[in-house]
Amino acid sequence: MKKFTIKSYKFCFVSRGPGETGQARALAKFLSKKGAKILFCLHQEKNLLFLKDDKDFKVFLTQNSEKLKKIIDKEKPEFLLLFNSKMWDQNFKNECPFEKPKFVFCFDSNWLFNSKKYPAYDFIKWAQKYFILFPKKIFELGLKEFGGNFEIEKEIREKIVPIGFIPSYSPIKKSKKEKIRKKLGIDKNEKLIFSYFSGFGAGYREWALKNLIKAIEVLIKKRKVKVIYIGPQIEIERWWLIKKEGASAREYFEILSSSDLIFMHQGMVTLAQAISSQIPVICNVSILKKEIPKLHFWEILPFKRAGVCEMFSKTTKIEKIVKRIEELLYNKQEIEKIKKIQKEIFEKG
Repeated sequence: MKKFTIKSYKFCFVSRGPGETGQARALAKFLSKKGAKILFCLHQEKNLLFLKDDKDFKVFLTQNSEKLKKIIDKEKPEFLLLFNSKMWDQNFKNECPFEKPKFVFCFDSNWLFNSKKYPAYDFIKWAQKYFILFPKKIFELGLKEFGGNFEIEKEIREKIVPIGFIPSYSPIKKSKKEKIRKKLGIDKNEKLIFSYFSGFGAGYREWALKNLIKAIEVLIKKRKVKVIYIGPQIEIERWWLIKKEGASAREYFEILSSSDLIFMHQGMVTLAQAISSQIPVICNVSILKKEIPKLHFWEILPFKRAGVCEMFSKTTKIEKIVKRIEELLYNKQEIEKIKKIQKEIFEKG
């Protein structure tokens, strides 16, 4: 009998927004280096930017399940990897619309596996496994029985496997970091804050950017700080603000890993990269009183409880934001505390 290796298999990745594309890309790169054939299907044309350095993938735009069906029927991959399990309509979630590949796995960064309690966030039912892209400890801290908020259907629980962070990177070398900071115009005595608030997908957090700007205007009166903003074009101009409208996945991580603090929305991919790099991070979440589940608040809370990040909302006072930014940039004890916990929690997926 012929012995199969990873080179014998074809993997089809399907990603929704920018976050899922970053997660899928990380696993696809790993498999590609092992010799696997990679098909990469994107829901959104904007996500093509993240794959501009990846010439080893066959990339397709699949805005709907009919387009995906054509690719599956033609390419016949053995593995179908869905990032995440909430894509497309109810028909797609209930039944596979094409000849199902031998292995179908979903990859999620959430706890939304309860059709009765969270009907607006129903999930694909025909996958064999649901891999959760953060460590088991974080996953458990989000569950009601461990003090969290989410409840998962019993019958699906046994198919769920927390596997650690994807993407998971190693911090870049000091020489590379110095080169990147020099290119950005950061002096040796200056601190660099990396900021990202999405631009599509989960939604752009304009209020978080405004809060950051107000906080830095106070902080620069006594500290030497610069901010790099990656995201949609903005009209705001400040001498300390570096604007970058787009970046490939590789460039994005290299700049992030060269910073001293990350000030971001609730995105799991950016958060995973911050923890991978062991850089202090502040997440900004929306808290909607009538929304059930309170998605972004409930999702980031386990990370806050674990001690790997700080968490603010739209109404957090600027004075508090300034104080915490200053602590995480200059207070060695606070910096080492959060880095130590990040190192302990971190698990490669």
